[in-house]
Amino acid sequence: NELVKTPASPWLDGLNTAQSEAVKTLDGPLLVLSGAGTGKTRVLTSRLAELVASGTAKPWNILAVTFTNKAAREMKARIGALVGEGEAKNLWMGTFHSVFARILRAEAHHLGYPNNFTIYDTDDSKSLLRSIVKEMGLDETAYKANTVYNRISAAKNRLISWQAYLANGELMADDASNL
Repeated sequence: NELVKTPASPWLDGLNTAQSEAVKTLDGPLLVLSGAGTGKTRVLTSRLAELVASGTAKPWNILAVTFTNKAAREMKARIGALVGEGEAKNLWMGTFHSVFARILRAEAHHLGYPNNFTIYDTDDSKSLLRSIVKEMGLDETAYKANTVYNRISAAKNRLISWQAYLANGELMADDASNL
């Protein structure tokens, strides 16, 4: 593919025709599908820069989700180099978990929660369960953290509240039989 050069948008320099077309497509969603090492990150970074520089979108109206925090930092730095650090810092960019944790913190008050909540990963949750079992003086062999964690997870996945769980004789009997 031929390379596109344009002084108006320096982030288009060195892109092939298909990549340049993707960067310049500013209306609506766009799917960029290609193999590893073919320039997807560069295309996405350039497209975000084009969206901001052209005035098509304000940085705070852009949501970019990546697989890793490292990729998000790299993309934000690249965009900052293209359109300015001030613009890039206002992008909503990160991993699925970091972006939506940020949204939850900003909107927690609508749910009646404080915005300084802590998110526990699996290991944190199991450690807390072990502490609770110990603090309550329960048999640690009967109340294994993995088992309790899995029971809680299953109830959450079925949208069963703790009150409904306690009121469900079948679930309680199943718990008792698994001790």
